[in-house]
Amino acid sequence: MDMQHTVNRGTPVISYEQLFEHYKDKIFSFAWKILRSKMDSEEAVQETFIKLYMNFERLDPAGSVSSLIFTTTKNICIDILRKRNTKLTLAHPMMMHEGWENKAAQSERPEDILILKETSQLLQDAIAKLPKAYRLMVYQRYVLDMSMEEIVEANRVKMNTVKSRLKRGRDLLKRNMEKVKEAE
Repeated sequence: MDMQHTVNRGTPVISYEQLFEHYKDKIFSFAWKILRSKMDSEEAVQETFIKLYMNFERLDPAGSVSSLIFTTTKNICIDILRKRNTKLTLAHPMMMHEGWENKAAQSERPEDILILKETSQLLQDAIAKLPKAYRLMVYQRYVLDMSMEEIVEANRVKMNTVKSRLKRGRDLLKRNMEKVKEAE
């Protein structure tokens, strides 16, 4: 974002309106990827900018305003999901990108529906057992379908950190799922 600099101090000066115009669509898109609801995404944008407005004077212009905004939005989205008490299943819209394509609804046989539900639960359990650093990024990337850049901004880490945690998280997830299959 282009920030205007004051003549003498070199500190960025940006108005609340400029921040709003610059980030409103990005925040909506980010919230949509998490919530998959227009109304909830709009609510998340509104709450984010209300919090930003309430604390605008305390913002550090030298700090990463972008990271603050995305982190605030992420936390608000998580709160909205908790209020909804959302449980992820293979039929949930957030799982569609994984290739499951709502097969439970398309399936005619009850056995197929049961197998898909069990697989969904096993996958959720396996993700929940990952170490926290890996779990969050695996969830963001593969369940919330966030881009690598969005994960970098939301977690305030370097791209290489995201890549390595995703790789290690996938490897652990694969091993955990194989152990579950062997136990059966």
